[in-house]
Amino acid sequence: MHKYFDKTERELIVRFFSSIGFISTFLMSCIAFTNSEYFLFVTLVGSTLIYIWAFNIYKEVEKSANAILYNLYGLMLYLVVTGGAEGTGPIWIFIVSPVTYSIRGLKRGTFDIFIFLLAIMLGFYCADMFNIYEYKPAQFPYRIVFSFIIVALLTGFYEQSREKYSNKIIALSQRNERLATIDPLTELPNRRHAMNKLSEFKKEHAYKGIPFVLLLADVDNFKKINDKYGHNFGDEALIHLAKIFKKNIPQNAVASRWGGEEFLIAIPNVSVAEGVNVADKIHDSLKKAAVSLRTNTVNLTISIGVVQSEENRSIDLDIKHADQQLYKAKEQGKNRTCSA
Repeated sequence: MHKYFDKTERELIVRFFSSIGFISTFLMSCIAFTNSEYFLFVTLVGSTLIYIWAFNIYKEVEKSANAILYNLYGLMLYLVVTGGAEGTGPIWIFIVSPVTYSIRGLKRGTFDIFIFLLAIMLGFYCADMFNIYEYKPAQFPYRIVFSFIIVALLTGFYEQSREKYSNKIIALSQRNERLATIDPLTELPNRRHAMNKLSEFKKEHAYKGIPFVLLLADVDNFKKINDKYGHNFGDEALIHLAKIFKKNIPQNAVASRWGGEEFLIAIPNVSVAEGVNVADKIHDSLKKAAVSLRTNTVNLTISIGVVQSEENRSIDLDIKHADQQLYKAKEQGKNRTCSA
């Protein structure tokens, strides 16, 4: 189904269409039984049961959607071939286009409707060829097919406009989400996003017993670097540092810009010793790779505080303990890691 629908919306759509299908076919089966059209009655009851089944498996969205559509197509083809009630059966095919596009989307929906159109034309041909039902006037099938094509084209045009608009909304939403969660300079997650991830890690610690380690890092003498080389160089230094973080932290870790020249790294399911090893790799990478901008070159150094989360301690307290270790690293001469 549509990529711009989330799982809950897709489930709601298939439940809605299966409910409408059930109600409609059930009522029509009652009318057919009242009119002593027993074969039509049995067919409609079978269709009703399929819609009930589709409703019950709504969480299996694709399977439910297929059941709804193919049941609808089969029923419509049956009504075309047999004429339905007094030759009015083909009128129902006009519901196919909106239902198909709503479930399938534009590309897959257009393909399905094209195949359905061929089947309907074949159905009218078979009805006439094998004397199953004689439509009067003789032009009736042609008018139905021509009208269906017009409705399908209009519905397809509407679906194209809707998809185009929806894609724009999705792109805008993703852009806004990125602006809200990503630091524009370093392209690292910002403080807001980091807090959300820490909340997730904290829940895993509480419910699954999976701890995490925090690395709180601060660039040494950053103000002096800015004053001496300018803010452009300072920005380049932060971008450089972000790349170093990405290169040296585990894949499941989160490195974020905490504020200014301060960064926070969260690594799930590791010990303090392993966190210190990551910090050592960062120190070593910074030592080997200097920041360069025009004629200026500087080897950045950072101080890092490392702590492990505690189940009964809040996120704020975890960060506070990391900050205490960072402060200790600064006091002991900078360019080092302290842990607890």
